[in-house]
Amino acid sequence: MGKLLSIETGFTCNSRCKYCTQLDYRAIPQADKLDLTTEQIRERIRYAADNGYSQLGFSGGEPTIRGDFISLIQYAQQFEFERIGVTSNGRMFSYRKFTEEALTAGLDGFTFSLHGPTPKIHDRITKSPGSLEQALDGLSNIQSVCRKHNIRAHLMNNQIILPDNVGMIREMVELLAPLGIGLFMIQPFIPQRSNSDDLGRFYVPYEEIVASVERAVPALEKYGARIKPYNIPNCLFWHLGPKFIEAQFYGLRSFREYEQSQPGEFKAFRARQWYRIDKCKTCEEYCPGFRIEQMPQKRMSAGLKEAAERFVQESLATLEVAVGDDVVDGRSEAGSAPLIFSGTELFDRETIVESFSTMVTKHGPVSWMTALCEKVDRKEQVKLICDLTEAGALAELILITQPMDQRFLAQRVLEKGNIEELREGLVLLSELAESGRKLPRLRVLFNVGDLTRLVNEPSLNQQWDRLNRGLARASGRGTDRVQQVDAIIAISNFPRDQKPPDMRRQRDINIRLAKQLKAACELNRLNPMLAVLGDRRGLDAARADQMAVVERQFGEILPVESWRERLFRHPLSMPEMDFVSWSPPWLFERWDLSAQPGLPKETSQNKDQTGLRSQSVAQLTVDS
Repeated sequence: MGKLLSIETGFTCNSRCKYCTQLDYRAIPQADKLDLTTEQIRERIRYAADNGYSQLGFSGGEPTIRGDFISLIQYAQQFEFERIGVTSNGRMFSYRKFTEEALTAGLDGFTFSLHGPTPKIHDRITKSPGSLEQALDGLSNIQSVCRKHNIRAHLMNNQIILPDNVGMIREMVELLAPLGIGLFMIQPFIPQRSNSDDLGRFYVPYEEIVASVERAVPALEKYGARIKPYNIPNCLFWHLGPKFIEAQFYGLRSFREYEQSQPGEFKAFRARQWYRIDKCKTCEEYCPGFRIEQMPQKRMSAGLKEAAERFVQESLATLEVAVGDDVVDGRSEAGSAPLIFSGTELFDRETIVESFSTMVTKHGPVSWMTALCEKVDRKEQVKLICDLTEAGALAELILITQPMDQRFLAQRVLEKGNIEELREGLVLLSELAESGRKLPRLRVLFNVGDLTRLVNEPSLNQQWDRLNRGLARASGRGTDRVQQVDAIIAISNFPRDQKPPDMRRQRDINIRLAKQLKAACELNRLNPMLAVLGDRRGLDAARADQMAVVERQFGEILPVESWRERLFRHPLSMPEMDFVSWSPPWLFERWDLSAQPGLPKETSQNKDQTGLRSQSVAQLTVDS
């Protein structure tokens, strides 16, 4: 198979699939303005032709609803690609004229995205009534046009595996194989920051997917069809053999809509979206490994607890060096405050409870830093917060705050942030408090730049107001259970590989800003504080010097709280987990990444007891 370049054309779509990571972008007014122009897509087509790609694909959004879709195929055809394809929901192909124009222009590869064998299932997933019927009509039209013009089309279906449809792979084969589809790609729901709080609703363990594929074997045999796993290790299907399984082709490159000159040009961090196992060392399959969200929960918990223990021991060792013979048992006064950690987005409820229970026994009550965007349902998480507080395990709740912002890689696209999720969680917390439940100390964490934007930018004033109303209610303002809410402000790190500005010359500016933010917080009855990390930032000398200067300047106005002996990282809160974790990278990236903790080894104590029947995840050992 030759090299394939997939061109992302934009975000506009005529379906609203409930699992889609792009829904927030499409909610932006005039979202179609975010789509690439015709000339931008032509530039990408030329790039593919000039760089040895033999196959070309269009993806979206939904490429077929573009007014220039047919002309783009015609333009691509002149470069004589072996195949020109599209990833589509299939609905536009229900129009016979459109189908004939597309195929005669040169389109001959089709990846439909159909997710259920009945309208009740499929249309519920796409949130588009009639979408399955339209797509099936489209497949019929493709077959008819191919016969008329003697065109050989290559058809595949891409089914996102969700709890709604995981047991229906056989039914999908029986429905679609007679309509010309011979290859069935399956892939589980992939969480990202924008939908991490949906993981609990959409997560399907590998063993259920394997069982469903095994159930589909008679239908695959009948129609000569095959399954193509994606984001699922091929080794889990070895027992079925190549007759029924096509190994995933990972040579595909995607030209993202936000990239300018070439695919893959943005590599700002090393995403740890997979983990590998011991047997991967000798495996010849072209495969990235196991999805991180599929890691056994006991191993996630082990990573957190081991990191906490290591952090406490290192802090104690540092304290002993600092005070010599006068050292006392335990950490310093600052370090004796609750340990702070984040990165629990992939934990289920039982793992959170077990982890907290273990840590409170060893280290006392802890401080949970969260964006309220966890795998655990938000209502369940809020109840869990009260349970942990009443059990003496949770001392503080630190709410990570991110307002609506420009997407990191695509400056044309806005990220909605998590203000609405925080407001919803605060309302739920207040309802529980009003019913007599106990809440932990409430604190909210701001990047100094984000807080400045919330206070000063008119477009964000509504988010700021809604957040403060939620905090006021949760804190019991106006009742006999009122508590003070801390607004924790942290200074962002200076960019790497750039000379930092001379903060001594900006003293007056920084003092004014600190006073403004202090006043804005106090106006909303928040207690502003500055969090510092001391020498744990891990910066080079120039940046460390300027960071210390600006923190001292803000410290002239704001009370200072040291997190040097409190805030620790574990494997799932590392910067390379930024694709799914809300752990603030502007806080964590300060630290030296050379000594980051790796994924924990599997032991008899931390491995899950349930596993796959073939090449079980539970039977294999994880590499660090």
